Amino acid sequence: MFDYYAEQIRAGALAAYPNEAVWLITAQGCQQVENVAARPAETFRVAKLDMVHAQAVGLLAVVHSHPDYPDCPSEADMRGQLASGVPWGIVATDGEQTTPIRWWGHNERPPLVGRGFVHGIADCYGLIRDYYAESHAITLPEFPRSWEWWRHGQDLYRDGFAAAGFRLIEQHEARSGDMWLAQLRSPVPSHGGIVLEHGLALHHPCGRFPVDDSRLSVREPIGRWLPHITHWLRHSELDG
Repeated sequence: MFDYYAEQIRAGALAAYPNEAVWLITAQGCQQVENVAARPAETFRVAKLDMVHAQAVGLLAVVHSHPDYPDCPSEADMRGQLASGVPWGIVATDGEQTTPIRWWGHNERPPLVGRGFVHGIADCYGLIRDYYAESHAITLPEFPRSWEWWRHGQDLYRDGFAAAGFRLIEQHEARSGDMWLAQLRSPVPSHGGIVLEHGLALHHPCGRFPVDDSRLSVREPIGRWLPHITHWLRHSELDG
């Protein structure tokens, strides 16, 4: 997506280090704009006039850099992307090299099995959202979240499942297409997956890092997760 701007963006990220840089991609091209945040090494903010102009000529995407931080969105990034209604990209840099631009907020979905872990994009809830969209044409809401939200006072799955259209069921009722929540080494249920046929589950386990290409989404026997599953859920559109 917008690959023809990648060299320009990656060079700009290096030049701006250790501060975050930001670009607005519009129908007129890709423009780097000033980061007017009070703490530009930690976050970014676009001046109101720059954003108004970009929207007036047709805002297509927003890109920013993450100095010394992985190329996955923060909770604030996720909220900003949802508010803008356009795709966002992140390029991470240590001041010497950069990652490729990581995009999210578009309609392209990686395969359900074998995707690498990227918190906020391709994590366990990201897989659940993509499964329901692809297999049942059900659109689940996005829940902006920070890395390790389950250790910092948030309870996103239990707080959000009713608003997403799910109701609790008993384990013996569970069938293909239902969702399960698991609690493992965390104070709240922090992991979720999908019940499949033939005793299988679809889920995306995470590891110690917010971006880890070795942590792949898998289809595997659900039995190993049964001791940790706390909730079984069915979406209202799959009732009956």
